[in-house]
Amino acid sequence: MEGRIVASGLTKVFGEVKAVDDLSFTVEPGSVTGFLGPNGAGKTTTLRMILGLATPTSGTGTISGVAYAHLPVPGRTVGAVLEATSFHPGRSARNHLRVFCAAAGLPDKRADEVLEWVGLTQAARYAVHGFSLGMRQRLALATALLGNPRVLLLDEPANGLDPEGIAWLRGLLRHFADVDGRTVLISSHVLSEVEQTVDRVVIIARGRFIYEGKLADLEGASGGVVVRTPTPDQFATAVASLNARITPRADGSLAVVGATPEAVGRAAWEAHVELHELRAGSSSLEETFLRLTAEPAAPPGPTP
Repeated sequence: MEGRIVASGLTKVFGEVKAVDDLSFTVEPGSVTGFLGPNGAGKTTTLRMILGLATPTSGTGTISGVAYAHLPVPGRTVGAVLEATSFHPGRSARNHLRVFCAAAGLPDKRADEVLEWVGLTQAARYAVHGFSLGMRQRLALATALLGNPRVLLLDEPANGLDPEGIAWLRGLLRHFADVDGRTVLISSHVLSEVEQTVDRVVIIARGRFIYEGKLADLEGASGGVVVRTPTPDQFATAVASLNARITPRADGSLAVVGATPEAVGRAAWEAHVELHELRAGSSSLEETFLRLTAEPAAPPGPTP
């Protein structure tokens, strides 16, 4: 499908370090997908391999079914921002964009069109060395948008933006996916912002795949079922056949993980267990992210 991003068994080894380890995922058109992982998880390396800036040790990364290097006109198919620092400091914003217009075979007027789109028209003639980090982010995004691409790959696009700029970026990305049906993949550490922007998430840790799917499914599954009952022991016996995990919560209720609210309610009713509360639990993206990407516990040391 046009605009689909597919990583298949991507692996990258630097010396003795395996930065990315057999990573596979798919990003579909018409959605905003968050690419999440702790620092050093391998996110940027993965994006670089998909964009042909790093050669995989093994595996493939494709866009619309082909490697980036084999796209007929890459600049008009993919817009990418991996860092907001690759500008000549003495060149104006307009001239910076015109250089890229010439490389992509685009008319000079396209530079002014995207400058207006990202809110930099008033700064078009100023040298980039005087730009704030937020302005550099907008200019980097303008560069990515020059070719009116089908796919956007953005690494930490909200970095340096003020609240107004973040709201503007969110609207832009949602329009890009919802209205135009295009593909957006964003890497970010600002989990609260990701939670308000994306439809789907791909989570990696230590270079390995952790989770891929809808954000709503991730948060719903991670929260389990919340139950409040005056007879917790009887309740535990009633739901034992569900093979669910029951954990006491700080407010006196119980968290039941591994079963649906319908199954839990049916088991309690059949056993005549009184329930004062039964609902699907929830947890924030931050809580889920930290749980899924936590470092494995170190083995215990020798007994003194």
